[in-house]
Amino acid sequence: MNTMMKVATAMPTLALISACSTMAPSTPMTPATPVTDTAPTVAYDRMAPVPYTCTDNSQVMAKQSINKQQAMLTATLPKVGWSQQNIILNGGVQGATASYVNQSNPEVIYAWHMKGDEGVLAMKWANGREYQVNCKVGR
Repeated sequence: MNTMMKVATAMPTLALISACSTMAPSTPMTPATPVTDTAPTVAYDRMAPVPYTCTDNSQVMAKQSINKQQAMLTATLPKVGWSQQNIILNGGVQGATASYVNQSNPEVIYAWHMKGDEGVLAMKWANGREYQVNCKVGR
């Protein structure tokens, strides 16, 4: 009985220690899942992302960082099989055009370009396959 009492007393402590572990679970990456940068490296304002309606019944929600060096996209691309896929791209603004790229996945490169109320989301896979949607601000 004394041993059972010691085990019962130690259980909450063991549970707390295991809950505070610094090892986070990771999911395996597949070529179908785009690799995004781990987290935004720049500040974003609290404004809502801008909705774009695109060709192929696609939709993109885009938001630029305050310093315009990153863009966060949430893309729904039925032809690619995406539903609200998040992508973080790096780049910047030159003149009236903003261009952002994500090359972190060796299987595919993502690019997002904006000018005025139009945007283009393009992808190029390592096997040479390409896909692009043209977008316009609005739902």
